[in-house]
Amino acid sequence: MPLTAPSIQPQPAPPLAPKDTGPDHIGLEGSSPAAPGAPLVPPQPMPDGANPLYGAQWHFRLIGDIEEVWDDYTGVGVTVAIYDDGVEAGHPDLAANYDDGAELNLVDASPNSSSDGHGTAVAGLIGAADNAVGGVGVAHGATLVGVDYLNDAFQLGYTDYLAVLEQAARYDVINNSWGSMPAFREYTDIGEPTQQAGRERDAIETAVVEGRGGLGTIFLKAAGNYAHDSGSEAAGVYGNAHGDGLNNLHEIITVGATSSSGFVASYSNWGHSLLISAPAAAVTTDRSGGAGYSGTEYTSGFGGTSAATPVTAGVTALMLEANPELHWRDVQSILAASAAQTGSTYGSGASGYERDAWGANGATTWNGGGMSYASSYGYGMVDAHAAVRMAEVWSRMQPDTAATLTARTLQSSGTAAIRDHATSTIRLDAGADTMRIDHVYVTIDYEHSWESDLTFSLVSASGYVVPLKQLEGGSSYDGDWTFGVASLRGMTDGGSWSLRVTDTATGDEGRVNSVRLEFEGQTLDADDIYTFTDDFRALRDEEAGRAQVVESNGGTDWINAAALTGHAQISLQNSSATLRVNGAPWTEFDGRIEHMAAGDGHDTLAGNDADNQILAGRGNDILQGGSGDDTLEGGAGEDSLSGSYGDDVAHGDGGDDLITADAGFDTIYGGTGADLLNGGSNADELHGDSGDDRLIGELGLDHLYGGAGNDLLYANAENDLLYGGAGADTLNGGTQEDRLYGGIDNDRLHGEGGFDRLEGQSGDDWLDGGRQADNLFGGTGVDTLYGAQGLDRLFGGEDRDRLYGGSGDDGLFGGDGDDIMGGQDGDDRLFGGRGKDLLSGGAGNDTLYGNADFDTLLDSSGDDVYYGGFNADTFYFTSFAGQDTIADFDALNDLEEIVFQPGTSPITDYDDLRANHMEDLGGSVRIHNGGGNTILLAGVNFADLDEADFAFY
Repeated sequence: MPLTAPSIQPQPAPPLAPKDTGPDHIGLEGSSPAAPGAPLVPPQPMPDGANPLYGAQWHFRLIGDIEEVWDDYTGVGVTVAIYDDGVEAGHPDLAANYDDGAELNLVDASPNSSSDGHGTAVAGLIGAADNAVGGVGVAHGATLVGVDYLNDAFQLGYTDYLAVLEQAARYDVINNSWGSMPAFREYTDIGEPTQQAGRERDAIETAVVEGRGGLGTIFLKAAGNYAHDSGSEAAGVYGNAHGDGLNNLHEIITVGATSSSGFVASYSNWGHSLLISAPAAAVTTDRSGGAGYSGTEYTSGFGGTSAATPVTAGVTALMLEANPELHWRDVQSILAASAAQTGSTYGSGASGYERDAWGANGATTWNGGGMSYASSYGYGMVDAHAAVRMAEVWSRMQPDTAATLTARTLQSSGTAAIRDHATSTIRLDAGADTMRIDHVYVTIDYEHSWESDLTFSLVSASGYVVPLKQLEGGSSYDGDWTFGVASLRGMTDGGSWSLRVTDTATGDEGRVNSVRLEFEGQTLDADDIYTFTDDFRALRDEEAGRAQVVESNGGTDWINAAALTGHAQISLQNSSATLRVNGAPWTEFDGRIEHMAAGDGHDTLAGNDADNQILAGRGNDILQGGSGDDTLEGGAGEDSLSGSYGDDVAHGDGGDDLITADAGFDTIYGGTGADLLNGGSNADELHGDSGDDRLIGELGLDHLYGGAGNDLLYANAENDLLYGGAGADTLNGGTQEDRLYGGIDNDRLHGEGGFDRLEGQSGDDWLDGGRQADNLFGGTGVDTLYGAQGLDRLFGGEDRDRLYGGSGDDGLFGGDGDDIMGGQDGDDRLFGGRGKDLLSGGAGNDTLYGNADFDTLLDSSGDDVYYGGFNADTFYFTSFAGQDTIADFDALNDLEEIVFQPGTSPITDYDDLRANHMEDLGGSVRIHNGGGNTILLAGVNFADLDEADFAFY
């Protein structure tokens, strides 16, 4: 039926009050926010880089080593939208990170009134700038944008209202610090597609499908602040988070709150829809002037699940910077798997305001067993350090999350009576396992004359009990409700499931009309990820079986120790594996494990015969690959990597690393730092990357790439290719036919043995061909080329180069620039090229070509032939040695001349030359020293010669 006028707007959802005594109902109940806590007067600004209120932000000490995370990630590149009552964009601690260009058009982004301070406080917890002013946000490099959802959006018609939710796809992370009283009201049931929550569900699911390029916008929502509230309890509402419909949605991360002690806050809603908890942070930004909570720009009295949610949103932004490819399901999986134990210890009873004790679900791959869960905390306290470390490597372990999402539905048949003081059980047989569960929707259609007599529990096939509703409400009930269960992660869906309904009183009865289970998760395969966190020993102390893991289903498996802060020793054998931390035994695996990812400690990691992926993380690590085709990644720190047998790929990453490929056709990347890379036997590819590296090819046809930095490259045996890259590099070719390329900067290239090709490329390079016949190319820059032994070819290239042929019959080509060229031993050919070149043949019968420009050609021993080439050249004779020929002397060019050096030449001056040492051969002229040594001026007429053609100095 069409909506009537009073219902054309959706029901407003109030922000959840920032105080410890219960909810402060805003919007729905029509009251205004209270001012939580006393005003906080910031102290005088501290030096640059220090935030004066940071020490008072106690929530940071509860969420892992945040400062170590900030060394690498601050949320840069991640946009977080605050769906709330508006954000003060110009606040001194928010302005630097706020992007007004990202605001929506349908609603405003600014607070509407002075009482609207909630969104501004939330924004500061997420992303207050690191600017030496006030406090700092969890993700202080993230981009912030406000969306006035609680005021403006609820003034819209349904179409535009839902569009505001759908347009969340424009952002990476959505913070929703608001909710409804968890009273199981029909309009908040996500299982009713025509009701408000059902339509909101569709809009949110659309945003998730479209957001982040299909990876999914991340939604976080406050669980609510209705627990232990006397007013709510009088209405039969006890703080069950399942009663606020959107808390049940798979696509939403529902967040509970703890106090500064780490125990659940008194008001925090509980239930198996919670994924995680976080501190109810108190110190944050407030509206400027008299608006907001405190009358100053900061407050010390914020709190509630409204504060816990933005803390978690900030951690999520850090995760997305660490790995932008995370799917929305990955984010939830990581938050759950990395969460830390908090509150009462595992194995003890509930205490304080905890609803129940910690327990473990029926999974088998987390810390040696089931995932720990408590209805007051979800999977535990958000741990920024552990979550970010897992995020860094998660896509290596789960590369295709989007493709593995699967779903199935079970439906009960018939009805079941609910009788006084009795338990009714409705069974649903799921048959064989098809998935690893992420989330389960439980829809119960029932009727009863007094619903607060009832408890509802879902029981898994393995016997894990999920309380859904417990003695809540205060009247008769006839309808259905969809519960979302987050506590079954990692379990499988097969076997016999059941719903237990217990009537605890006399006088009222009813029946269950139907039960529907909708499973969502990952398609089941044999590939397991065995995750370990720093909580392992506390869990194992209560459950000794966690120290023994049986891997019997085959597949390709991982040990995920990325969150560990201790020193891990992981050894993979062909049919077993062991994990030790800080020298103490943790877990033994019965079965073959293929891959591993370690954490921040100084780790020792050894592979087996499989094609292992070994990811070391941070710390000074030792990696041993084994006999398969392995991938080794050292991570940050000074690591030692050895591929052993197989065709391996090794990455040193950060730090000064030692990488040895050993046998196999290997590929090595040094990463940052001054690394030592050794290819070992067979044909290898070595990349020094940045840093001053040493690359050793050893045996095989190797390719060596120095990368940035001043590198040393050694090819050794076989025909190798060496690339210096950026930096002043030294390249050594080895004994075979090598190719050496200097790259950028001033390099030194040594061909050594073999028929080599050396290219200096840019920079002022030094090239030495070594033994055998080599080709040397100077490239750009002022280069020095030595042919050394063999029949060499030297090419100076651009600029003023020096070329020396060495022994053997060499060819020297000056190229551009004013070059100096010496043939040295052997019968050499020298070509000056462009520029004012100086050419000397050296020993042997040489041929010198000055080519273009004004060149100088020097005599030397042997029977030499000189070609001056274009322009006017100078032929310089210090002595007569052999039968030399100037093949193109131009007697009519006044600038071209032959120079004799008195004292070393027997010719003293022009008159002596003319009278005693020069003879006309009819078309040529010969000059002799009287001792059998001559200079032939080929094609020169004797009459054309005059004193201007000769010089004596």
